[in-house]
Amino acid sequence: MDQRFFQLTGTDVQKYSWIIPPDAMIAVGELVVVTDENPGIRYFARVTGIGHDVQSGGFLVHALPIGCTGPDGIFRKPRTMPPLHSPVRSLDTKETLLLRRFMGELEVGYLMSGNQQITTLPVGIPAQALNQHLGIFATTGMGKSNLMKVFCASAINTRKSGILLTDPHGEYATGEPGSPSSRGLVHHPLAPEGLSVFTIRDARIADEYGMKPLQICYNDLSIADLGLVFDLTQSEYEVVNLLLPFQTSDIIDFFVNEQVESLPSHLRTTAYIGNQQDIAQRIRSGSPDALRLVQRQVRTLLDLTSGFVHEKNSSLPEILAALDANKVVLIDIPGISDAAELFILSAISRAVFKEKQHRFIGQGSTGNQGTVLICIEEAQRVLSQRSEKTGIFREIAMEGRKFGLGIGVITQQPKNIDQRVLAQMNTLFVMGLADRQDREIIASSAKHDLRVLDTEIQTLDRGDVIISTIGIPFPVSCHIHHFEAYLDRLWESASGFT
Repeated sequence: MDQRFFQLTGTDVQKYSWIIPPDAMIAVGELVVVTDENPGIRYFARVTGIGHDVQSGGFLVHALPIGCTGPDGIFRKPRTMPPLHSPVRSLDTKETLLLRRFMGELEVGYLMSGNQQITTLPVGIPAQALNQHLGIFATTGMGKSNLMKVFCASAINTRKSGILLTDPHGEYATGEPGSPSSRGLVHHPLAPEGLSVFTIRDARIADEYGMKPLQICYNDLSIADLGLVFDLTQSEYEVVNLLLPFQTSDIIDFFVNEQVESLPSHLRTTAYIGNQQDIAQRIRSGSPDALRLVQRQVRTLLDLTSGFVHEKNSSLPEILAALDANKVVLIDIPGISDAAELFILSAISRAVFKEKQHRFIGQGSTGNQGTVLICIEEAQRVLSQRSEKTGIFREIAMEGRKFGLGIGVITQQPKNIDQRVLAQMNTLFVMGLADRQDREIIASSAKHDLRVLDTEIQTLDRGDVIISTIGIPFPVSCHIHHFEAYLDRLWESASGFT
């Protein structure tokens, strides 16, 4: 806003209005201060609308009150309002410092006030908010991948929480393929201490970047995860449920080495002579067609994951230890199919959840659980209204927070996420959504009222985001750091301490 002072022409506890001349500049999302000099109260407000004022020929500005401070300096929700003709102005340095104290450790960018970046006010979310679940909603091309890299870089820098992220495109670890100027998380100055990458790439590349081979063993998997990957019929679900009590290694042995056509049915008197007598007895009443389909699907999954799924070798102990040490754990799986990606993420997520549960039971709520965030790209695949395809991820969304475990939902289609899952999220990143239904669904789920910011959300540029999180008493607009520039800054800081 211009440095000229303006005066309120209309007030309400929930809305301020004033008129500016036609040559003055102001933008939606701009932060202003309204001063009531007598009691020494400063009211903070955010511009939400601009229109023509026919009578004066200028612009009529509307703003949403977001907080106020009195002589004691405490920031509160505004339950009073300034008098008419109170002066309206931009933030000063002291007020910027006041807002800065609300920001958390995980820095992602600089505060935006209208069209201006306030580089003295970095925006970050508190690490302790990660177990309260997080949503990132962005249409294609709005800078979601850059946001995720900056977010993970801050987590590496602070080491206040563990983050698990799968990368099916190979862009987060080493940079965007085919772009020589692009860099990845392995180029972070603290990557050797704060980043663990498990990869399916060949040993030469893995050794060059200090990555470890990804290995998943049979017993890390669950037969229930077939529902994440395939559209199962009711008969197939009945077979899967019958198999749940058995070790996955035994189930795989059964379906790989036996022909289900040879199984005796409950009407036959022939005996099964294979290695898995208990499994054969358990599923003998299952539909033969369903058994054949489940067998085919198990074999298909093993073919898709043959490069890293083994009978006994497992990376899960190392992954759990890295998360426990508050590292960013990146599962680098470029070129992998959607089915295989979900199968891997489900196996790792289940292991983390079980470990967190075990500690909680052993230590109680007073134990030091630590915080872990599990991020799911294209989360609508597993957290839609179709409950049979949600697997372990819904369980984490509903119960994980008490164990220090949060879920990060990343999607272009929030309307396709189960509303009960969205309601669990205390941190939202909104990066421009053209679909009105998407915006309305997010606004109804957010802890702050985002409905009045609908115009601002529609006009967000690439790299801009509105963040609603616990710890910050109002939604903030932020321009996300460009990852490579942020890395340069981190390297400069690291050099200063050496």
